[in-house]
Amino acid sequence: MPPHFLTSNFRVAFEEYFKPDQQRASVDNLIAYIEEVRGMSEERRRDLDILRPQDTTQEQIDARIAAYLDKCYWQLAQFYRYSVPCRIAEAEPSLREVVRYAQTKGGKKDVAPELFLAVAIHKVPGKEEEANALFSSAFAHFDEHGQPGLGPRSELWARAAWARLLRRTGKVREAEAQEQTIVDWIVSHPAVLTPAKLSVLVKDDGDEGVLGNIGEYPEVKLAIEKARQRGRSTED
Repeated sequence: MPPHFLTSNFRVAFEEYFKPDQQRASVDNLIAYIEEVRGMSEERRRDLDILRPQDTTQEQIDARIAAYLDKCYWQLAQFYRYSVPCRIAEAEPSLREVVRYAQTKGGKKDVAPELFLAVAIHKVPGKEEEANALFSSAFAHFDEHGQPGLGPRSELWARAAWARLLRRTGKVREAEAQEQTIVDWIVSHPAVLTPAKLSVLVKDDGDEGVLGNIGEYPEVKLAIEKARQRGRSTED
């Protein structure tokens, strides 16, 4: 069985219930655990069920360890993202490991790690072009094929970061297109996220215009008010 801090339930608890000091401790514990796993003996890895009985060849052992570490790195990246305050910039090394593993393994494309990495580096001087390329590639795939694993919160959060990067690099028209996509989603799903939660997802220090006060944007405000009225009518 994996340590409890690698489970999805723990990740949810990390976001919803943990205090900042508990979040920091969880990050530190997972970092230490990753280092421990990397240096473990084969016997210890088998004791912890990291390696399975059928893993007998070196190729099988290496593949199993790589997959396990990938799970650890992705969980760590999510811990950084959902920390209060957000620490996504610190997730860059972990996310590069996740993206590298996905490229090595092949198979169905998962855009979430690429988008997380793009957000992690989009404010780093000298990495703007890489971030823009990651955003562009991942969202092109997402817009064409969709991806159930990428929830609306992650999508809106990443699109807002991309719009912010585009504005900062002088690509205003492209930024406005991403901002409108955010608005269109909210207008189509006005009851899914509260204005307060929307603000946390898309707003950053120094934002102006659409992202600066998303709950007061006319289209968004009208859609949310209509949803509230429908809710009251249903209750009556």
